[in-house]
Amino acid sequence: MLTPPKIPGLNSENVFDDLKELANRVAALTQVSGAVVVSSVDDMIGAEDDWDSPPSDEHPRPVVLVHGTFGNRGYTWSEAAPLLRQNGYRIFRLDYGKHIQPKIYGLGDIRESARQLGEFVDRVLKRTGAEKVDIVGFSQGGMMPRYWMNTMGGGAKVHNFVGIAPSNHGVTAQGLMNLLRQIGPAKALIEETAAAKLVPAWPQLQHDSEFQKELAKAGELTRGVRHTVIATSYDDVVTPYTSCALKEEEGTYVKNIVLQDLAKDDHTPHVSMPYNRTVLGEVLKALAG
Repeated sequence: MLTPPKIPGLNSENVFDDLKELANRVAALTQVSGAVVVSSVDDMIGAEDDWDSPPSDEHPRPVVLVHGTFGNRGYTWSEAAPLLRQNGYRIFRLDYGKHIQPKIYGLGDIRESARQLGEFVDRVLKRTGAEKVDIVGFSQGGMMPRYWMNTMGGGAKVHNFVGIAPSNHGVTAQGLMNLLRQIGPAKALIEETAAAKLVPAWPQLQHDSEFQKELAKAGELTRGVRHTVIATSYDDVVTPYTSCALKEEEGTYVKNIVLQDLAKDDHTPHVSMPYNRTVLGEVLKALAG
């Protein structure tokens, strides 16, 4: 029996599953597209983070926002950033992993990206005078900080670490292709250049890579850090979605949350998790811990 060809924008190996979720995925793409427009305006007006904002007694720790693969500091956090500010948090967003493409990031060697995160956190701590930061990361950004915390000594500088749909145990090649289909600039990057073979993060993100083995060996959790993981059972990039979860170890803390346990009819896929209001509500709860 011949396998039906892939339909652009559809993601699973089963075309019938894709058709059932088509409306939800179109809605997700619309969210991402809108966020890209918002972030473009943000760039044009020179919007800055809260480098000169004084701390409050209620929220003394700065919040560092870490985008995912093919993301950037603007569009990934177009919903989260204003919400966190409205709730009294100071936010600091970095672009990491630059490689070839000037507008999307998270492409470079993940070890180097972890080093860049460490330098950014040090800059935030020095500027704000805080002792620790809280980190909120999406996708690769919900996994890469674990490498920094567990192999580069970054754990001592973090209180809360919240991972939104994090690729904690890697992804499959199909998952990466699913991500490409949903991020326009990334799709163009791969299709119009030879970057598919030149993006160092690509093989490192795959679940059986040497990087993932090194990450696993360093440990699931970081002592002294409160971990929160927020996954969606409709994740079409990090599959199975249960691989987002982290296992609690003696002397550590983690809370694993599945979006559908809170909102059973919510079909949010991977790319629109940072814009989901239920997810962001859980981020606020985690940061209050």
